[in-house]
Amino acid sequence: MFGTKIKLANRIPGLDLARSMAICLVVFSHTLWISNNYPSVISWLMQLSGTIGVEIFFVISGFLIGKIIYKLILKDNFTLKDVYGFWVRRWFRTLPNYYFVLLLNVLVWYLIFSEIPKKLYLYVVYLQNFTTSSPAFYRISWSLAVEQFCYIIGPLSLFFLIRIFPKKEKKHLFLNMSLGVIVLFILIRYRFSLIHTITSIGDWNENLRKVTLYRLDAIYYGFVAFYSITNIPIGILARKALFILGLVAIIILHFVIFYIGIRAEEYPIFFNVFYLSLNSIAICCLLPYLINLEIQSLLFLKWITLISVLSYSIYLLHYTIILHSLKTIFPSESLSGMLLFIYTITYWLLVLVFSYLQYRFFEKPMTDLRDK
Repeated sequence: MFGTKIKLANRIPGLDLARSMAICLVVFSHTLWISNNYPSVISWLMQLSGTIGVEIFFVISGFLIGKIIYKLILKDNFTLKDVYGFWVRRWFRTLPNYYFVLLLNVLVWYLIFSEIPKKLYLYVVYLQNFTTSSPAFYRISWSLAVEQFCYIIGPLSLFFLIRIFPKKEKKHLFLNMSLGVIVLFILIRYRFSLIHTITSIGDWNENLRKVTLYRLDAIYYGFVAFYSITNIPIGILARKALFILGLVAIIILHFVIFYIGIRAEEYPIFFNVFYLSLNSIAICCLLPYLINLEIQSLLFLKWITLISVLSYSIYLLHYTIILHSLKTIFPSESLSGMLLFIYTITYWLLVLVFSYLQYRFFEKPMTDLRDK
């Protein structure tokens, strides 16, 4: 597989499958920028797939990060040193790639527009979309900002809760903190709904879904899912039932309501307050089945594991670096038919190749430094 060895041991195949599907959905969604001449059904699916992919990432990240933090707080002596250690490991995993691609974005932006992006300093500290719509530069970084602040809120909140309530069971504090954050930001979105008028799904997308202040509960659904799976026995039939329920809910939330014409401007309370939370809950329903999923085909397992491992580099590179550059060199707006098909396949292959190169020669060496 591209000349590198991907270790399959200690991985969770079902989560790798979900993560690989999530990044494929995101890339598929942004492929729509190539041309408006895709078949209408394909274009419609592209418009909806990006939201599904990003929200899957949030929940899976919450599940895995929640697992790490849960084990940390159950130690006999959970201190600020443990919180700092958690941050260092996270930042070794996320920051080098983020800043490397930030520099690449600055270079690409300058070569295309002959100017340095405005308010570049905000991107250094993940404040580019904290209270307002994400700027045109480095567009996909909005979700990374959401995750970084979630990583800060959770461990710190638990540290202080454990100090304030030393006699409470730590696992219960973990659950209460997670639910508390979720409720708090549902209320914050409700306040948004009271003072803002949504004019379209695009307006909602830019001014709520991609704004950090309104999304700081995003990974905590994964926290609750981890707590529930760890502490509540779930049988095989129940896991399958939850999986089917989650799939049906995702289909309804992302396809049915848009197909029948339910609009954000007509139902602002639903979209502002409930839509994202219901989406996250639906994804959580998939997890009990996925974490117990066994994949028999070794070749398929290796490919989904590879795409899962490359997913961070793919996410960083695919849109504002590769597609932006490709469209500048080879304009594609008028393409259709076979030429559009060839252009699309070429774009996807470039994403895979360059993401592999970044992982192999930059991301992995940085992560290996963390482990040392």
